[in-house]
Amino acid sequence: MSAEPGCDVLICGLGPVGQLLALLLGRAGVSVSAIDRAPEPFDLPRAAVVDDEVLRIFQAAGVDAQILTDSQVQQEVSFVTAAGRPQPLLRPVEGSQGHPPLVSIHQPSIERTLIAALAEQESVRTAWGWRLVSFDQDADGVTATAEATDGGAAETVRARWLVGCDGGSSWVRQLLGIEFGGSTFRQRWLVVDALVDRPLTKVRHPHFFGDWRRPIVSLPMSPGRHRWEWMLHPGEDEAPFLDPDSLRERIAPWLDGERASVERAVVYTFHARTAARWREGRALLAGDAAHLMPPFAGQGFSSGARDAANLAWKLEAVLAGAPEALLDTYEEERRAHVEAMRRLAVTLGSFVQTTDRRVVRLRDLLLGTLDRTGVARWAETKVKPLPAYGAGAFAERPARSVFRRGVGAQFPQPQVSVGGQTMSLDRALGSGWRALTTAPEPADALGAEGLRVMLVGRDLLDEEGEVATWLERFDASWAILRPDRFVFAIGSDTAGIDHALAELHRQVGVVA
Repeated sequence: MSAEPGCDVLICGLGPVGQLLALLLGRAGVSVSAIDRAPEPFDLPRAAVVDDEVLRIFQAAGVDAQILTDSQVQQEVSFVTAAGRPQPLLRPVEGSQGHPPLVSIHQPSIERTLIAALAEQESVRTAWGWRLVSFDQDADGVTATAEATDGGAAETVRARWLVGCDGGSSWVRQLLGIEFGGSTFRQRWLVVDALVDRPLTKVRHPHFFGDWRRPIVSLPMSPGRHRWEWMLHPGEDEAPFLDPDSLRERIAPWLDGERASVERAVVYTFHARTAARWREGRALLAGDAAHLMPPFAGQGFSSGARDAANLAWKLEAVLAGAPEALLDTYEEERRAHVEAMRRLAVTLGSFVQTTDRRVVRLRDLLLGTLDRTGVARWAETKVKPLPAYGAGAFAERPARSVFRRGVGAQFPQPQVSVGGQTMSLDRALGSGWRALTTAPEPADALGAEGLRVMLVGRDLLDEEGEVATWLERFDASWAILRPDRFVFAIGSDTAGIDHALAELHRQVGVVA
């Protein structure tokens, strides 16, 4: 077993969420052992898209440039009515995260990038072909037993914390006895991934086809790939749909001179499930082990990536001496956001999947009405829940309305200038806790405790005024940013700084 017998964090499951969590922890110097029962990474596509929030997390992990190279930016998502009338459903062209709001991906390419980056982390050890057998907890850590799947001898691993990233059938979750409530949808879908010699002329961006006879999804994946999804009706035999000749016939009408070869064809049912709790003592759950999401909003892997980003800095802080209660805010923050994303996915699924002709007519009539009144155009950029938490590790409880949240919201990432060089805000700030301010007095007060402070106009230039504009929206002149760039505290003068720093010390400890 290539993993070391002792480590700070043991990660069970080396899918993309486990890989990303291990990479974020490794870049912070945390010692990690990560195991997976598979002999090697899964080499067929699964996740189809990620959003700008996830690209910002990849940026923090140092892999965003390579992942964008292997991805395809999407600037529109369309819905096609039963009468064949296309209508824009989403226009993800503007975002505040410093990255394209929607990109199609090739998951195996992303995993190869993450695994290559993990190999460069001296504090991270990965072991393929090892499965978790059991584990016990005590006040100081976890003692786990793992065995090689090829029949080798079992070994013991001692870790201070255990994270289950081992998918929807999570063995970690089962050993903890945590209920996995929710539902499995009856609808089955045929998913076909194909290699294409060039982008399809007929489908240049993702389309949902609301044909009552058989709903269809068609979307470009990463460069050189395309995916189709056809809904199967109750009682239909899967075998004829998976027949190679049938697949070629089904794909042919979508081609206009392009060549396509099927890479994968599978029939699946989707789930909407959430674990009853995401932490049990020194064991935590992340990604599909904590929640399964329908695919229609493209938020399955994206939600898991947000888990990794949220959990990584909190594990690092607790390992450095922060109160263990900080880890309770992981589920407190992430569960509400996951549930909002799941509601969006279920709503979009219901929108697409209906086969009742009367409901279809009403749906398409509603779409036309929304389009004529301009509501649809407003919703095209507003439908996704904002990256903002209503409770958690913050100096004060965030505002009830998500649209009024300063504390609890994720700070935007504009381009700024440092030393004459233009760069993203996160690159200018560096890793860890940071404070931003537009006034010198708060800068001195914030920096008195060792917190690194960036004064706009002195340490960085905000030529477009986006940092100042965001702060002014909340009548603020300073903000304390967490390592994941969510806003811990804001204020308009030096009076609130003492309280903010006291809360920072109470919840996290020394951060300098």
